[in-house]
Amino acid sequence: MRHGSDQHLITTGEFAKICGVSKHTLYHYDEIGILKPDIISDNGYRYYSLKQFATFDLISTLKDAGTSLKDIKNYIENQGTADFLKIMTAKKKQLDKERQRIERMQRLLQSAIDVTSRALNTVPGQPRLEDCEEEYFITVELTKEDSAQDRVCKINKQFLYCMENCLLDIFPSGFIINRHNVEKGLYHEAEYFFCKLMKKYNADWLFVKPQGKYAVLAHKGSYDTIPASYQKLKDFIASQNLKIAGKAYEYELLGYYAAQDPEDYVIEIAIEVQ
Repeated sequence: MRHGSDQHLITTGEFAKICGVSKHTLYHYDEIGILKPDIISDNGYRYYSLKQFATFDLISTLKDAGTSLKDIKNYIENQGTADFLKIMTAKKKQLDKERQRIERMQRLLQSAIDVTSRALNTVPGQPRLEDCEEEYFITVELTKEDSAQDRVCKINKQFLYCMENCLLDIFPSGFIINRHNVEKGLYHEAEYFFCKLMKKYNADWLFVKPQGKYAVLAHKGSYDTIPASYQKLKDFIASQNLKIAGKAYEYELLGYYAAQDPEDYVIEIAIEVQ
C-alpha cells in the first residue's frame, strides 16, 4: 500500500489477494476496459483504490448471475440507477429460472434414488394386493404397426415435450397394457409408454391412472421373460376371487440406466382388479 497522499491506493498483487482472484484476472479486466487501475505510475506500477472494491464486487455479482463481460462493460460505461434496476431484475429472473431447473434436477435424482432403493428392497415374484391412489402420467400411444424406429421417435418426442414444459421430475417410466391384451396374454403389445408425473398438470397427453385396488408383483428379469410373471399374477387374482377390471401398468424400477444385464431388471406390474 502506498503511503502519504496516496495512502488509499494498493498494488495489483494486494488488490488481487483481497478480491480472491489472480493478477492475470485484473490484467484481463484492464485490457477489456471494465476495471482499470486508478493510477499507473511512471515506472509502470498499477495501483487500485479502495472504492474500486465496490466495482469489483459488482462485476463478480453480474458474472455469477451469468452476465457476459461485454454486457458488464456496457453497463459500467453507461451506469445509472434505471440501468442498474433493469439489469438486476433481469438477472434475478434468470437466477429464479436456474433455481427451478436445479430443484427439478434434485427431485429427479432423489426420485431415481428412491426408485432404485425400492427395487433393491422388493422381493420379486411375490404377488400382493394394494389400494392405490390416483396417479398421473404423460403418455405416448403405441401401435402394433409401429417399427422400432417409430417407437424411438415417439418416445423422444414425448421426452422433449416433458423437458420443454418442465414436467420431467420423477421416476419411473414404463408401459401401459390394455385389459384385452392382458386377458389374452398379449403382454408385449403395450398401448402406451408413460412418464410419471409428481402431480396433476394441465398438459397434453395427460393420462390418469384410476384410484383403486391393484394386484401387484415385482418381476426380476428381462422383458422377454415377463409373461411368466403376468401369469403368476393372474393366477393370484383368480385365487383371491377377483377379476381384472382395467389396465396393467409396468413400472421399470431397475432398468437400462442402472443395470447392465437385462436379467437384473426389476419391473413392477400392477393390474387393476375388483
